[in-house]
Amino acid sequence: MAYDFPFGISDVVGILNLQPVRGYANCPFCGDNRRKMNINFEKNVFRCNYCGESGGMLALYAKIMNISSSDAYREICAILRTPGYSAGRKDYMSSFNREKSQTASPEQIHQTYTALFSMFTLSQRHRDNLISRGLTDEQIERYGFRSTPTAGIEQYPYRLIERGCTISGVPGFYFDAANNRWKMKMSAKCSGIVIPVVTVGGLTAGAQIRLDVPIYGCKYLWFSSANENIGASCGSPVGFVGNPHDKTVYVTEGYLKAVIAHCLSGLTFAAVAGANNYSNLADLFAVLKQNGVEQIVEAYDMDKLTNTHVEKGCRRLVGLAAEYGFNVRRIKWNPAYKGIDDYLYSMIPQQK
Repeated sequence: MAYDFPFGISDVVGILNLQPVRGYANCPFCGDNRRKMNINFEKNVFRCNYCGESGGMLALYAKIMNISSSDAYREICAILRTPGYSAGRKDYMSSFNREKSQTASPEQIHQTYTALFSMFTLSQRHRDNLISRGLTDEQIERYGFRSTPTAGIEQYPYRLIERGCTISGVPGFYFDAANNRWKMKMSAKCSGIVIPVVTVGGLTAGAQIRLDVPIYGCKYLWFSSANENIGASCGSPVGFVGNPHDKTVYVTEGYLKAVIAHCLSGLTFAAVAGANNYSNLADLFAVLKQNGVEQIVEAYDMDKLTNTHVEKGCRRLVGLAAEYGFNVRRIKWNPAYKGIDDYLYSMIPQQK
C-alpha cells in the first residue's frame, strides 16, 4: 500500500540535522564520518555505502530515535505541523494506541518551564563554555541557561505539582503507567546545557539541550515527550530575541546562536531549529507584519554555499518572507566562521 506523505526525506534530514553535501551525509548508524550515506531526495530513501544500513524516510527517523515507524510518522508530523491523521492515513496510524493528552496552553507551558528551570543550576564547565562564545555572566542569567540535573530527576514533576504547575500536556513530561508515576524526559546520557526557547510573545515555549556528548551526530535535542504515554511535543517553536517592533529582523539557525548574535550585535533575531524547520515561520511573520517590521534578513549558516539542503531552506525562508510582503535580504560573511554568532565574535577586537 502506498501513502501520500505530507513530508519528504529532506524534511526528515533537516529535523535530524544530518547536513548532507551533494546528497551524502555522515552515517549516524555506523559513525563513519566520510559522508558515505547517500540520501536520495527523489525516492525518499537512504543507504550507507559503508555499513549497508538503508531504508525509507520513516525508517531513518525511527531507527535513530529508537521508536516505531508509526511513532516516527506522528512525531515528524508534530514537528512539521502537518496533518498526521488526515483522510487516507488513518489505517497507517492504527497501531498507534498510546494514550495522549492535549498539549497544555502556552501560558501553562511557560509557567511550568519557568518554575522548572529556576530549580536547575549551571555548572562551571557549562558557564565557561558560554562565556567562551561571547556571553557575559549577566547575559547567561538573563536568558536562563542551565545545566541538566545530575540527581533527583524523578522528583522534579512532583516539586512542580506542589507549586501548582501543570504537568500533563507539557512537553518533556509523561506518565509512567507501569509505575504509576509522572516522569521527566531527562537522563544522564542526555546531559548538557538547557536552552529555554522564548517566542516573539515572550513566553517560553520549549527548550533544547546542547548535549555534552552528541548522540548519532546530533548536538541538540528538544526537551520533548512526544512518543511517551500522555506525552507532548513542543512542535519546534521559533525562538525570538530582541525588539519585536524593529524594522529589521534577522533569521538564523539555532536559538543559542541567535541569543549570542543578539548579545554581540544588539540586532533582533528569530531562530529556527534547522534550515528546513520553517513550518512555524508563517505564524511569526504574521505577528511581525502587524508590528511594523519591514525587512527580513536570511542569516543561515555559511554551509549554505556548499550544502544544497541548507540552501533549499534558505530559499523557502526567502519565499515565505516575500509572501508576507517583507523586503528580503540575504547576507554572507567569511566562510571560515560557520555561524553568524562565530563571525560576530571574531570581530571583537580583544578576541582577535
